[in-house]
Amino acid sequence: MKQPLFKAQTFGLLFAFLFTVVGLATLSATASAEGNHKGGHGDSHGDDHGKGAHWMSPAGEAEKPNSIKADAASIERGKKHYATLCAACHGAAAMGDGVAGASLDPKPTNLKAMSGGHPDGDFAWKIANGRGAMPAWKSVLKENQIWDLVNFIQDLKNDSSNGNNNENEHGHDKKPDKHNHEKHTH
Repeated sequence: MKQPLFKAQTFGLLFAFLFTVVGLATLSATASAEGNHKGGHGDSHGDDHGKGAHWMSPAGEAEKPNSIKADAASIERGKKHYATLCAACHGAAAMGDGVAGASLDPKPTNLKAMSGGHPDGDFAWKIANGRGAMPAWKSVLKENQIWDLVNFIQDLKNDSSNGNNNENEHGHDKKPDKHNHEKHTH
C-alpha cells in the first residue's frame, strides 16, 4: 500500500502557511491601524488607550500556566513552528520585519522585543486566537505546540544578536511578573 505524499497534519500546516502568506494583503485591509509603538504591539482593543497601546489577552488568560517545560527540546520544536508559520510576517529574527508583513498596518509585532516582557499565557492566547491580519493558529496547532512556540518566543530574550534591546524598544521592564496587565482594557 502506498503512503500518502503528505500526512494530514503536514497538509494542514502547509495550507495554513500558504493561506496566511497569500491572504495577508486582503486581511491587512481589515486590520485596525489605531497604533503601533516601537515595541510592535499594533493596535489596542480598548478606546481608552489610543495610539501605541498594547494588545493584551483577556483577563485571566495571561496568568494561564505553561504546561510544557521550556527545555531545549521544546524551544527547538517551537523554533520549527515559528519558521513554518510565523517568520513570513514576524521575520527570521522575530523583529517584526518579515517580507509578508511589510504591507500590513499595523506592522507585525517585534517578538524579540516582547520576549520576557509578557507572561506565557498572554503569548499563548494571542497565538491561539489571533487578531486582524494575524491568524488564529488554534485550528492548526495543538495546545502543546502553541506552548512550544511560546517557549521559543520567550527564549528570544537570551539572544543578544541583531541589536536586541528589549527594554528600550518594548517600553517596560523584562520581568513578566512586573508587567501590570490589569491596567489594560480587555
